[in-house]
Amino acid sequence: MLRRDLLRLLGSVSALAAIPAEELLALGTRTHARLRADRSPLGFFDTHQMHTVAAACERILPATDTPGAFVAECHRFAELIVAEQFTPERQRRFLGGLVELDTRSSALHQRLFVQLTAAQQDSVLSAMEFDAYVTEGGFDGTAWRDLKWLTLQGYYTSYVGIEEELRVNPVPGRYEGCAVLEPAPAGNGGEG
Repeated sequence: MLRRDLLRLLGSVSALAAIPAEELLALGTRTHARLRADRSPLGFFDTHQMHTVAAACERILPATDTPGAFVAECHRFAELIVAEQFTPERQRRFLGGLVELDTRSSALHQRLFVQLTAAQQDSVLSAMEFDAYVTEGGFDGTAWRDLKWLTLQGYYTSYVGIEEELRVNPVPGRYEGCAVLEPAPAGNGGEG
């Protein structure tokens, strides 16, 4: 199973458990529409926080044969959702998780998360995931879970995720309501 397939499966399972799929899709598409309509910074994240979120999202869903999380603007999606949908407590937890990324990065590599190589960023994110799962007894209620969820939700409700990766065409093909149907040739399992 490819990494993206696994992430898609995990993201859909955890997200669908709490909110119906059509509501998640509607929230995601509305959020992306707002982001396209207003290109100005929201201002909830400071510059460093925005760069940290962008780097982490891109490591969670990096560019492959399709664009990654950065092109899908998952960092901007995350900022809008955190600012408008998260409770103040959950906002603090999320921002604390960004500080934790830098703390771990400094301890392991003597640099901030955004200054690390992709492989070093992966090692920091892997350690954070391991700790969230093993030490804290699961992903629920962790900044790591929120970051992954926002990345997956942001990606798979964006144009890039829906049309370029999943190849969903929202406009169906030609409709021919009065087309004449011919009977199937005899001997091909048809009835006619």
